[in-house]
Amino acid sequence: MKITNTKDGSAQKKSYLIFGATKTGKTLLAATLPSSDVLLVNTENNLDSLYGADINTVAVQSYDEFMEVLNAIESGSITPKWLYLDSVSDLMTKIFNDLKKEIKDGRQVYAAFEEKYGDVIAKFKSLPCNVVAIARQTQVKDEITGGLIFGAALPWAKLQSDLPYNFSAVLATRCEKGEEGQDYYSLQCHPDSQYQVGVRTQFGKPNPLNRYEDPDLEAIHNKITQS
Repeated sequence: MKITNTKDGSAQKKSYLIFGATKTGKTLLAATLPSSDVLLVNTENNLDSLYGADINTVAVQSYDEFMEVLNAIESGSITPKWLYLDSVSDLMTKIFNDLKKEIKDGRQVYAAFEEKYGDVIAKFKSLPCNVVAIARQTQVKDEITGGLIFGAALPWAKLQSDLPYNFSAVLATRCEKGEEGQDYYSLQCHPDSQYQVGVRTQFGKPNPLNRYEDPDLEAIHNKITQS
């Protein structure tokens, strides 16, 4: 049995769950990271906003294909500094639908889906790189108030509630109208009565991010890791 102490530990590797309404800049955030450091796992076949940005991508349409990518990173066969999944909502829906085709018993479908979800989350935590998981926005049940708030979408409410616990930071893409009617994009980084977001910080340190940050993931990452 090996006992360690948290006093001198530090975590520069981070994981981000980023959700938001359609066309609020979730995919485009990948372009705010150094392009040579990013591997974008594309499940939605919708990369129009990134054409010309010089980002490596790999198309994934199933659990097995996705785990092949994660295993390659874990083994060192490929060495991105950032894994960018667009999107976890779409990937999990594909996995769930594939299981429904394979398994006739509904209870077994959910059990198998929970197992595969657990495999993906465990792999995320073991990877030697930063992880970004993009998600569609939906309304989820607030565990404290019982009301509905905005959060990340998954095909099963039980896992939808579990997902945010597995990331260093949960952020929401926002788009508001400026004074002259122009679109103003930002990332919400502090929770409120409508959005389930927040940042896990080191002991004794406050959230280093402003309530709203410019949509620059590298700058946000630097704020968190250097605070």
